[in-house]
This record gives sequence, structure tokens and C-alpha cells, in this order.
Amino acid sequence: MKNKWTKIICVLFLSASIIPLMTGCWDQRLIKDSRLILAAGLDLAPNGKIRDTVVYPVVNKPSQAVAMVKSVVATSTGDTTRDARFNLDKKVSQMFDASRNRIFLFGEKLARKDMYSSLDVIYRDPRGSVNAMVAVVKGQAEKGLKIQPQDSTLLDIYYPELIRSASNIGLYDIETVQSICTLMFDEGNDYLLPYLKISEKQQRAAVIGTAMFHRNKMTGSLNGRESTLLLLLNNVKNPYPRFTFKISKKQEINEKNYMTILVNDIERKMKINISHNQKVHVKLNLEMDVNVNELPMDHLDNPKKAIKLDRILSREMNNLAKKTINKMQKANCDELGIGKKIRAFHNSDWKRMNWDKDYSKIIIEPNVKVKITGHGIIN
Repeated sequence: MKNKWTKIICVLFLSASIIPLMTGCWDQRLIKDSRLILAAGLDLAPNGKIRDTVVYPVVNKPSQAVAMVKSVVATSTGDTTRDARFNLDKKVSQMFDASRNRIFLFGEKLARKDMYSSLDVIYRDPRGSVNAMVAVVKGQAEKGLKIQPQDSTLLDIYYPELIRSASNIGLYDIETVQSICTLMFDEGNDYLLPYLKISEKQQRAAVIGTAMFHRNKMTGSLNGRESTLLLLLNNVKNPYPRFTFKISKKQEINEKNYMTILVNDIERKMKINISHNQKVHVKLNLEMDVNVNELPMDHLDNPKKAIKLDRILSREMNNLAKKTINKMQKANCDELGIGKKIRAFHNSDWKRMNWDKDYSKIIIEPNVKVKITGHGIIN
């Protein structure tokens, strides 16, 4: 019994002596002491400085029991992103906290100059919002943070939902601050970001395609159809990739000249051949099984006409693929990761190449075959 009480006293004594040595939450940052940034935009100012625009919530406390949350926009300019943020801190009653930021918008001028320099501050900050989505705005990002969409009161909800929606219909894979960091320094593999257009009249944004990047700079853009096909050529199929093609010119009613398809399944094969004189020839074979979403003319009950539609769709897809690949090579954007595959499987050839210059000269030959496998609930 005596030994038992001795052990208990020893444990209590040790516990009491350790407690004063514990540091506790010395580095805590209370939400009530900060302004939480939920959306941010960066632009290149006319004088070469960085213009930082942020959106943060403010809670209004009316006489009623329910509090109202509204978004407030603040803007400042500095020599760097951090300098601009310091200047923003001087304009509000509490310091900004960007750890909860959900979306970064980049103005096109800044994206074409250098995006990494503006993101460097986030990568160095242990509280940096590396999971925030990234998109490029045609024009100024600041305008994108000053709109007030009727269907969403908070922009930190509006933009992520908009970007996810366009991703679901197959325009791109969603990228974050963290995911693009490795791609910026990955030789032989580039990336795409959502490309937005802001309508101040309608007070909303629209995804008009994708911005092509080579390393840390935007080098060009693709429209919606080109972006969707490029993703399929890259062997990525999102839930609902759709295409609308003109298949006839003979119908009096214009709508009957068009056809809309939904891609059900794909099979892609890439073959890379390198000749003795370092000439690269890439064959891209893509087979698609598609569902007919819309065909007012409707001849799918006729096997011969159905086969003819397969040929028309294959021809249109091949023309679109050639146009898309041509744009990619002009922009020096290796979204297909051809260089990465050469580096992995043809390393001796890779060491003799200058991929930044050689990529635009290689031959990429697409071959797309479309087969209608679903007619909808009619026929």
C-alpha cells in the first residue's frame, strides 16, 4: 500500500515540475485578431510594380438576430508581392492572414512576364495557402475581384465552383499553387491554367479556355474545344467532355446542321521515334466512344448514315487536333509531356537536345477515330 502511494506522489511531482517547462501555444494567431483573405488577385502595374487585390469578409451586426457577411475589396501596390501586402496591412485595422485563401487570379500581363516571382512569397511562408486554385484573367485580375455575381455573394465560393464546373466538362485539370510549383521547373512537361474573361456589365466571369504555360510564363491560349481535346490527347478524361460540330450545310433550319456528342470512353497511345539525326516523330492515336447528345437531323437508325457520321466526326476531330497541336508548338507548351518521356526512355538523345528550341520543330501526328456507341433514349 505504501509503495502504491509513493508511486502516485512521484507521478504527481513529475507532472507538476514539467508543466512550467511546456511552451504552450506561443505562436497562436487568433482569427478575431486578423482579416482573413479568401480570394486574391495580382496584376502588373503600368510602372512595373505589383498590384495586389484581396477580398476579405466583414460581418455586419444588424439589430436582428442573424448577422450578415459581406465581401470587402482592398488594393495596394508595391515593388514585390510581399511589399504590396505590407502596404495593404497599413490600410486596415487588423493584419491580413492569407492562410485561408482559396483562389489566386493572375492578370494576363503579369502571367506572361513571370508568375513564379509573385508566388515565391507563398512557397516560403509556412502558413502559405498552397492549396489555393490558380487561374489567369484576360485583362486585370482586380476587375475579377470587384464583380458581384447574383448567384453567389462570396467570391471565394463563386470562383472555385466556376473552375470545378469547367473542369467537369473537360476543359482542364485543376491546378493549385502547390501543384504548379514542380511543373514550373520540370523540363519537358508544361501545364495549362483556366483562362477567364470578366464581364463588368453582367457582373460575372466566364471560362473561355485555357492559358498555356512554358515554365513560369504564359505563352498562349486555347479556346474551349481545343482545351477539351488536348486533355483527351493527354489521356485524361473528365466526367462530361462535350463537342459540337457542324456536320452539314444543306439543312434550311440552321440547328439541324449541327451535332453534339459526349465522350464516354477513350483509348490513347503515344509512340515516339527518334532518328539517327535527332529528328523526333510522335504518333498520337486516340480512339473515342461517344454518345449523341443532340442531333436534330437524326439518321442514326440508318447504319450507313451512322457510319458516315463517324467519318465526319473523325475528320472534324483530326482537323481540331492538328490546329491545337500547332498552337501548342508555337507557344512552346509541352502539355503532353513528350520531352519528359524522351528524357525517361531516350536519355542519351535527350542529353543532345535543347528542348526549349527543339520542341517547336518536332513532328506530332494525331490520328483520332470517333465511334458512336450511344444514341440517347430514342431509336
